[in-house]
Amino acid sequence: MSRRVFRIREVATAERTDVSKDRDANGETVERNLRQETMVGRARSTLGHAVCGIGKGLSVAVLACGLMPLSSAETPVLPATKPAQLVSYWMELCRSPNLAQMTKWLTANLSEEAEKRFPAADRAQGDVELCAVNGGFRAVEVTKSEPNVISVRSIGVESGVWFTQTFILNGAGKLDRTGLFPSAPVESALPTDLSDAAIASEVKDTITKVSRTGLFSGIVTVARGTRIIASASGGYADHDRKTLITGATQFTLGSMGKMFTAVSVGQLVDQGKVSFDDTVGRFFPEYPNRAVRDNVTVGMLLSHTAGMGDFLAKRTPDMMKKGVERAAEFMPLYDKDELQFAPGTNWAYSNAGLALAGAIVEKVSGEDYPSYIRKHIFAAAGMTNSDPNNIPHATATLVTPYTKQTAHGPASDWHEAEHDIGSPAGGAISTADDLVRFADALRVGKLVSKKTFEEMTKPRGNPPGAKYGYGMDIEDLYGRTIVGHGGGFPGVSTHLYLLLDSPYTVVVLANQDPPADAYAGSKIVALMAEKAKLGK
Repeated sequence: MSRRVFRIREVATAERTDVSKDRDANGETVERNLRQETMVGRARSTLGHAVCGIGKGLSVAVLACGLMPLSSAETPVLPATKPAQLVSYWMELCRSPNLAQMTKWLTANLSEEAEKRFPAADRAQGDVELCAVNGGFRAVEVTKSEPNVISVRSIGVESGVWFTQTFILNGAGKLDRTGLFPSAPVESALPTDLSDAAIASEVKDTITKVSRTGLFSGIVTVARGTRIIASASGGYADHDRKTLITGATQFTLGSMGKMFTAVSVGQLVDQGKVSFDDTVGRFFPEYPNRAVRDNVTVGMLLSHTAGMGDFLAKRTPDMMKKGVERAAEFMPLYDKDELQFAPGTNWAYSNAGLALAGAIVEKVSGEDYPSYIRKHIFAAAGMTNSDPNNIPHATATLVTPYTKQTAHGPASDWHEAEHDIGSPAGGAISTADDLVRFADALRVGKLVSKKTFEEMTKPRGNPPGAKYGYGMDIEDLYGRTIVGHGGGFPGVSTHLYLLLDSPYTVVVLANQDPPADAYAGSKIVALMAEKAKLGK
C-alpha cells in the first residue's frame, strides 16, 4: 500500500472556541480548514462528527499509514499501551452508544486543556451520534503506535465507511488530542472485480448505506471521459418537497470554484498575457500593500504561498444581499492587510489570494470575472447548468443547503443553512454532469494547454500533511496521483477528483455539512484509483 499522510484535528464537535453568529465568518473558517485536509484521508473535525472545520481545529500530527496491514476480516491485536487501552474502551462504548456513559468516560479521561477547548458533554454528543449512525466500528489495522499515540483504521459496522481514529495523550496520560475522520480503505480490502458494472454496483450500495444513515445527502458520479459509468444519489434536494437529486441538480460548490480561477489564469498564461512569475505590481502598480505589490507572484496567489489571509468575513450585508459584479470589488476588504509571512517562504490557505488572482483575470482580459468564467470556462466546457453565483442565484433545480450548525453549537436536527455568494475564491454553482464535462475538458487540453495543466498539478510550497499546486489539491493513493479540489461551508460539502494518467473522474456533491462528501466519496475514489492502477 502506498504511503499516505493524514492531518489530525480535534474530533467530536471540533476544537472550537465559538461558532460565530456571522455566517460569513463560519464560511471563512470552514473553507480554510477544509482546504488544509488531504484529498481522501482528510482529518475531519466535526460538529457532531457530521460537520467539519467550523471553529478552530488544530493540526497536531502527520501520520503515515501502511503499518500492520490486515485483511478486512481480521481484527488487529492492539498494543499494550495506554492510548490503545483508551481506543479499545471507546470502541466498546461505541457499540452501545449511551450519552451519559460517554460523557462520564470523556470527563474522566480528557486533559484539562482538552476539556477547556471543548467540554466532554459536547464531545460526547458528537461521539454518540456518530457511533449510532455507523453501528459502531470494527478495527482493521493499527497504522501508528507510540507510547502516547495510537492511530487505528476502522470501518463503520452498518455504514461501511472507513475511518482513521487517533488518540494523542499528554505527559500525564490524559487525552489531549483526538481525531476521527473518513479515510480510504485498506488496499487489500478492495474488491477484485473492478469492472464498470461492479463499480456501478459499489457506488449504488455505498450511497444507499450512507444516505440511509443520514451521513450523506447528494450525488456521486463516476465517469470515463464524458461517459458516466456510475451515478447514484441519496437524500433530497429539498426536504419539504422531497425533491430527488439528479445529475442536473445544482449545488453550491464552495472552494471547488478555486479551480475555475486557476484555469482562467492558466488560459491567460497560454495566451502569453500573464506569467505565473509576474508580480501583483505588474497589474496593480498602486496596490496598497507594498510587500504584496513587489514580492507576491501570480503563482503564489494560486498556491497559497503568498502569505495573504482571508476576506469572507468582511463581506458586507449589502454584498451578500445584492451580490458583487466584479472581483475587484472585494479588494478593499484585504488589500491593506499585513502578510502572515514573507512571500514564498511558507504556506497558508488564503481566500484573499484567489480573490486577487480573479481581479488580475479581470484586469488582463478586460472582462468582469463572472462574465469571464461564463464564457471561457462554462461555455467552453459545455457546462450549461453552471453559474458564477456572484448575484444570489435561485432556480427550481438548486438544492437547499442543510446544516446542524447554530450560533450556540451543534443541533440535533437539520435546518436550512444561509446561502453563500460566489467569488474567485469559490461559491459558484454547478451540477455533477457539468463537472464531468469540466474535468474532461481540463484533462484533454480544451481549457488550458497540457503544458499549463502539468504546471498546475505540480506541488507548490509545503502545506502541512498535504500537497497543493495552482488551485489544485494533489493526493497520492495506491500509487496513483489524484488532483482536484473540495469545498465546504454549512450545508455544502463537495469534491471533484481527476485521476491523472487515466480518463477517470469522480464527482461528489452534498447539500449538508462536511464531511458528507468524504463519507460518500472516500471508498469510491479508492476504487477508481485501484481501477486506474490496474489498467481496468
